[in-house]
Amino acid sequence: MKKLLIYGDSISYGYLPNEKHQDLRLPLEERYYYSLEQAFPDYSLLVEAKVGRCIPELPFEWEDLKKACEGFGPEDRMILFLGINDYLSFGRPDGERVIKRLAEFFEDCPRYGIPFPKEHILYIAPPSLSFPGDRSYEAFSTLDGKWDASLKAFCKEKGILCFSPFALALPRFPDRVHLLPEGQIILGEVLLQFIKEKDFLA
Repeated sequence: MKKLLIYGDSISYGYLPNEKHQDLRLPLEERYYYSLEQAFPDYSLLVEAKVGRCIPELPFEWEDLKKACEGFGPEDRMILFLGINDYLSFGRPDGERVIKRLAEFFEDCPRYGIPFPKEHILYIAPPSLSFPGDRSYEAFSTLDGKWDASLKAFCKEKGILCFSPFALALPRFPDRVHLLPEGQIILGEVLLQFIKEKDFLA
């Protein structure tokens, strides 16, 4: 059976924000990749997601990815959905810094034994971000589309398939980052259509 690894952060985890900061998740059927499981039964899907995860850079981050890749081979596929935490955890908005980290990640994958060739990797770019009225994060708005355009241009230049949900109206929780069930489902439906059009899971 073919295998698909989804490697992501709290959106892929299906994190359910709550006042007590408990480890709560949306039900499986309300996470974006549920539609992929239903549409591609010939694929064994492994979701390795973690709250706060960034694009691998530090040794422990690479170890996490290497562990997730155990049992996968070059014929398998990976969906990488990271970048939001890299962007929001820096002291100021710097989308180019995230793109630089992404470039280094793809360059370093062979050195760390990550089995997927770049044509078997689908990168999901971050959705749009907006924090009106929040003094701490208001400057991190990406609604002008410049960062999204730069991410897509980078992926095109490097020959990496990129799906951008930037233009989608994705309902969010009050933190304006995590997706409500409706948002997850919309993301999954459009992602599924994109994957079919691009024959990524052929």
